[in-house]
Amino acid sequence: MGDLPKKRCYKNAKVTSNTNKEKVFDTDKYLTYDVLSIVFKYLNGMDLLNASMVCRSWMEVANDEKRTRGGDTFLTRYGIASTGIHYKTRIVHKLKSKPALGLVFKSCHSVCKEDCHCTLFPKDCAVITLGTYGVVFNNKEMEEASDNVVCAFLPKIPGTTIEVISCKKNFTGQYYSQLFAAFEGCENDRPKCLLFFCNLEGRDSTKSITKMLLERCDHAVKPSVWGGVVHDLYICNSKNFKSENCPQLAYSIAVILSGSVDSWSVVINKKYCSKQLVEMRLKAFKDLVSLRKHSMGFMFACCERGQNMFAECNVESSIFKKYFPKIPLVGCFGDGEFGYTIEPNKTSNVKNAHCYKERSTVFLIITYG
Repeated sequence: MGDLPKKRCYKNAKVTSNTNKEKVFDTDKYLTYDVLSIVFKYLNGMDLLNASMVCRSWMEVANDEKRTRGGDTFLTRYGIASTGIHYKTRIVHKLKSKPALGLVFKSCHSVCKEDCHCTLFPKDCAVITLGTYGVVFNNKEMEEASDNVVCAFLPKIPGTTIEVISCKKNFTGQYYSQLFAAFEGCENDRPKCLLFFCNLEGRDSTKSITKMLLERCDHAVKPSVWGGVVHDLYICNSKNFKSENCPQLAYSIAVILSGSVDSWSVVINKKYCSKQLVEMRLKAFKDLVSLRKHSMGFMFACCERGQNMFAECNVESSIFKKYFPKIPLVGCFGDGEFGYTIEPNKTSNVKNAHCYKERSTVFLIITYG
């Protein structure tokens, strides 16, 4: 790309004030790259996107700022806050990057019409809302039903494709064909990570789908797998942007990540029923993981773990943060888990692969940049 055109200078523009003194405006003096860079650091993701459309020089600074930012994870509350700001508005204010995929974990069973996010985010951003049995944020496991909402937003990552396929009614051949076509369409750039979510009605069918999908994987190294069964599952999809029927109930949702991302997943199954065993498992997992510039951690735990298993709070999340202190961790408690333990650079036997678990906790790390 050629040199950017020089900004117009207004040194000769004279404005007379009430004191009859001339004021001289020089945009080169006040809007240099360094000045804009400082200002843009304080903008949230959507404001930064709007600023990038002002002119070419602003776009250059905004793009450089985007590259310094990773994904967004945060804890908020739904309903009306004391300030009168709805929780969805607070989500937009907290976002630092333009989102490509959103996961919203609500620590209550039900999801309602008010949980539509289509009007808040770009048209190509799918937002999955999960009604769970409790949420996880960093080293806190909030298992009680409350008004907690934990959000995770993956940004647009150069060279990365995020494919979201959902089954909104009964399971049909169209859902199967779309899922397999998307999975096999990544053959030139193998799938790196698979996310599976379903409600109670869709559990058996999703178990079969995950098994068939992994058996059709011809790659030496399987993609990492993470997700689980929740009480309520809805999706706001760009294809139904501002639809009156949004958010739409989904029986099953699959997310396929491929391209310039790396990911690792590990299953802590029911035999790891003490703090010492969990720590041993995560310590071994840490030795396998190679982090890049930006990373995000995800946890999906069975509702029979947590306090029910360890007789104390925050056990597994705290151990994860002990070994990965700089990685933000989000997740939830559910009623069945999808996961697979990945060991990089080792050939995996994909035949008869089963990734559905019970009474387990599955951790996932996505890293990029």
